[in-house]
Order: sequence, then C-alpha cells, then structure tokens
Amino acid sequence: MAKSLWQQIIHQPIVKIPFGSKLFAPSLLPTLAFFLLLPILISLAFWQLDRAQEKRDLQANLLQKSQQTEVSLEQAMASDNPDQTSVITFGKALSQKFLVIDNQKQGRQLGYEILGFYQPENYPRPVLISRGWLARKDFYQKVPEISEFSDSVIKGNLYFSKGANQVVASNAVWEQFDNSYLIGQFDMQTIKEKSLELGYDVAPFVLRQKSEPDSAFVRRWPLIASPPAKHTAYALQWFAMALALVIIFIVVNLKKRHKDTN
Repeated sequence: MAKSLWQQIIHQPIVKIPFGSKLFAPSLLPTLAFFLLLPILISLAFWQLDRAQEKRDLQANLLQKSQQTEVSLEQAMASDNPDQTSVITFGKALSQKFLVIDNQKQGRQLGYEILGFYQPENYPRPVLISRGWLARKDFYQKVPEISEFSDSVIKGNLYFSKGANQVVASNAVWEQFDNSYLIGQFDMQTIKEKSLELGYDVAPFVLRQKSEPDSAFVRRWPLIASPPAKHTAYALQWFAMALALVIIFIVVNLKKRHKDTN
C-alpha cells in the first residue's frame, strides 16, 4: 500500500500547463533532476567564462612583460616573478648535446623543440636554452638535423613550467640518436632529471630564444598553454548542454491533452 502510494506521488504530475495542443505535466523526479542539473551546468559555463577572462588578463600582462627592454639574467631572477621576463645574457654553450622534444606543433605541422645546454656568465647553474622549433621532414624522421650551438649572446624570455606532467613523467622514455635525446612530450621535471643524468644540474626554467632573421629555427612561443578562446568554447558547450536539458525536459513532459482535461 505504501509502495503504491509512493509510486503514485512520484508519477503524479506536479503541475499541468496547457502547451498548444498538448499539456506540460512533469512529475516529481524529472523536475527534481532538472532543477538540480540546470544550475550546475550554468555555473560551469560562467566559471569557464571567468577562466577565459583570467587568461586574457594574464596573457596581456605576460605580453607586456615579454616586450620590455631586456635585463640581465641576474636582475630577472632577483624579481618577484621572473616568468616571461625579457633577458639578455652572455656565456657559452656547454656541449653539442641536445634534448629534442617531439610532437610540437606550429600551426598544423608537427616538429621538434630543441633544447641546448648553456652556461651564462655570473650565474651559478647551467641553463636550458630553447633554440626553437624545427619541422619534421617526414613520418620516418626520428630527430632533425641540428646546427651547431655556438651562441655567446642569448636574447630571450624566461619560461617557468606551470607544473609537472605526471603522465609524461611516469611514461618518459628517452631515445638516443648520437648527441640527440628524444622524448615524446615536454615535462620540466623529466627534462631536469635527464639533464642531471648528462651532468648538468640546470636551473628550473627554460630560456626561449627570440627570433632571428637568418635562423633555421621557428621561435613563436605561446604565452600560455591554454588560450582564452579554449575556455570560451568550453563555456559555450556548457550553455548548449543547459539549453538541451531545458528542451529535453519540456519535450519528454509534454502529454497529449484529453478532451476532459482542464
């Protein structure tokens, strides 16, 4: 008896609203589910919009910072937040060994990011210099041809990784091809560990070289890994899901009106 009463309660329409030739008559459970899910979907959409604005502000600040006049590496590292600071440093390449990061894109083309070891003057630790990006010639190419690293003056921007990639770190497998060491993805912690194996206790950042007109390397660096447009797209997806939920809620709760229905 109690079960029958409960079933009657949950299946009984809580409201009856004429809707053209039909009747909108949702029962208790679908209504509760609707009013639980809809605010969550809308909240997620607005959260992504907030994230997009945060990324726009961050991108503008980093862009302004990266375009300022170069300072010495020592000055940059003495600041509160040296990330993306434009620097100039003098020193020498430590070897012709290179860390090669595979699966790096420029537009739609795959290629490699090339990291070299460099010792700046008046700085205690070796520094990883990102020389830039080289295109992959074909599917069968393992590592690119890398020109000699002989720069004595480096101009570029400091890049501090935003955290370890645990997936890469736990599955990192380096392949050696002469003096090139190839890994599938960028992960700063893994790269530091490999550098230590090669005898270089490198600083916790990468110095990304600025573009040079005659260089074979492409040097177009993203300021942030996840651009604002990506979060805006996520927000639109959440709004679309919220709209779909409203439409589904209405459609599934439309009933055929009987002649004696008031």
